[in-house]
Amino acid sequence: MLTRVLIVLIIFSFISCGQDRIFDSYKTIPNQWDKDSLIMFEFDLKSSSYNSFINVRTDQSYMFNNLFLIITVHDSTKIIMKDTLEYKMANSDGKLLGKKFLNTYENKLVHKESAKFENGKYLVTIQHAMRKINKVSGLKLLDGIINIGYRIEREK
Repeated sequence: MLTRVLIVLIIFSFISCGQDRIFDSYKTIPNQWDKDSLIMFEFDLKSSSYNSFINVRTDQSYMFNNLFLIITVHDSTKIIMKDTLEYKMANSDGKLLGKKFLNTYENKLVHKESAKFENGKYLVTIQHAMRKINKVSGLKLLDGIINIGYRIEREK
């Protein structure tokens, strides 16, 4: 009896956690992420406020303490927001942050909180803007990024 109750509680917790999710998708980065390569996500939204997140999966070959991303949100006619954001990916001794699964680290990074959207179709593009210290030009190929995801949740 106790086992059945635990199973029902676990299932209910998974179902209730996912109810806030409106959109959640990942794109695989083959080999290295080229700085000119845009990762794209398309989705429909209803008028409301949402929180959005960038989900990043890395492996041990990711060699930076941070990650710079350029994130652009388009509606059907124009760019409605564009940000260059920096995320911390490792602590001061170089240990990668995030949830670890085997040799993969997953980070759920905040993009926007309480962002207001109207009814419509949207396109989000993400590209990296990494560079090495004391270098003006951007890093052409970025190692260690396995997947980039985009997630939208209802504002709580």
